[in-house]
Amino acid sequence: MAEMRATGWALAYPASLLVSGLGGVLALAVLVETGLPAWLALGLMSAGLAAWTLLEYLLHRFLLHGVEPFRAWHAEHHRTPGQPIRIPLAFSVPLVLAMLVLPSLLLRNVALGAAVSIGLLVGELAQQMVHRRLHAEGGGRWIGALRALHGFHHHQDARLGFGTLSRFWDRCFGTAPRA
Repeated sequence: MAEMRATGWALAYPASLLVSGLGGVLALAVLVETGLPAWLALGLMSAGLAAWTLLEYLLHRFLLHGVEPFRAWHAEHHRTPGQPIRIPLAFSVPLVLAMLVLPSLLLRNVALGAAVSIGLLVGELAQQMVHRRLHAEGGGRWIGALRALHGFHHHQDARLGFGTLSRFWDRCFGTAPRA
């Protein structure tokens, strides 16, 4: 991680929001051009946001805790959770590109895919902001509940509590800490 900081191949929050933000602007421009009905676009954006919570859980559990070099990068965050989170471009750029391209390919429709992409990217942006908040003071009840889960994951058992925006997938897949 120190090598990435020195060479600039990682972006610290809030600069890390730029990659996803630019992807979202691109997807929004495509969506506006297609003329998709607003009700359908909003529904697909909501579906994309919900899909992000699953994707975030899976990426955290299996990629960030199991595959090098992502595991090593993430382990640095576990060792120094109070330090600014740095997202390697080698991780963020391919992730955003996949979120921009795969929905259109899977749905075989650029308009539908752009709407889903916006939901995915909004989820990713929200996840970065919430994750940053989980390592700070204050927040409401929702942040407090997520902070407790995240704190358990960091300080008691890194094999449990992978969700950042939601505890839903931890409950579904049996990785929620016992009360």
